[in-house]
Formats: sequence, structure tokens, C-alpha cells
Amino acid sequence: MTKPKLIIADEPVSALDVSIQAQVLNLMKDIQKEFQLTYIFIAHDLGVVRHISDRVGVMYLGRLIELADSEQLYQNPSHPYTKALLSAVPIPDPDLKKETILIDGEIPSPANPPSGCAFHTRCSQVMDICKTTRPQEHDLNGHFVACHLYNK
Repeated sequence: MTKPKLIIADEPVSALDVSIQAQVLNLMKDIQKEFQLTYIFIAHDLGVVRHISDRVGVMYLGRLIELADSEQLYQNPSHPYTKALLSAVPIPDPDLKKETILIDGEIPSPANPPSGCAFHTRCSQVMDICKTTRPQEHDLNGHFVACHLYNK
């Protein structure tokens, strides 16, 4: 326990003031560098995730739907859910405008997820296959996405 290789941090800064968040995140990065640690960093704040993470996995109803290097994911999200999430991240410059993608519908019960793609009940790009068949993971040059939009 004194020299862990992996630390799982579930919402480690979510209840903290922004200035304290920054201090904790910087400390975590320093500790990671000094001790060659790997973090599994679980968070809902995508700005925090971008700051701390080298690779990002996006989950929906307990299923991994997208996985990529942090910058690749933030610059070029592939799954419709990831695109919607990132469109909702506030931009600190009030002069810059961006389109916010709204997600319609109710979140399905995680205890009884829909068949096929778990996101299909809320997806604006839903196809018939999405309703019946769970999507396979597609490799887009090291950027993985589980979505029927990428079927060949």
C-alpha cells in the first residue's frame, strides 16, 4: 500500500471549491510523475477530466462507448453522446459561440437498459440496427468507438 501502481479516484474534487480543485489536481499530477502512478479518474466535470487525463473513456449506462487519447477525444469526438457532452462544456470566452447539442428523452433505467445500443432511445442519429444490436467497438486509428455509425 505504501507504493501503489494504480489509484482509483472517484469524483476526488467534485465537492471542492475551484481553487482547491486546481491545487488537488496539480498535487495529483506531481505525485503521478514522481511515483510513476496510473490513475483511473472518474468524474463528471469534463474540464477536470481534460486537465488530468492522458486517455479518456466515456461511459453511458455502465457501457464504455468511446475511448481515445484526451486531446483526440476532445478535438474529434465520435459517438453522438460524447459530442453532446462536450458541446455542453462552457467556454470561458463570452465572445465565442458554439452549438449545444441537446439530448432528448428520459435516461433509461440502468437496471433495465434498452436492447441494442443503450443510447438509441435518446440518439438523434438512431438507425433500426441500433434498436436491436449492441454496437461493436470500432478502431479509428487508436480512437475506439462503439457506434453503428462506423459500421463498414
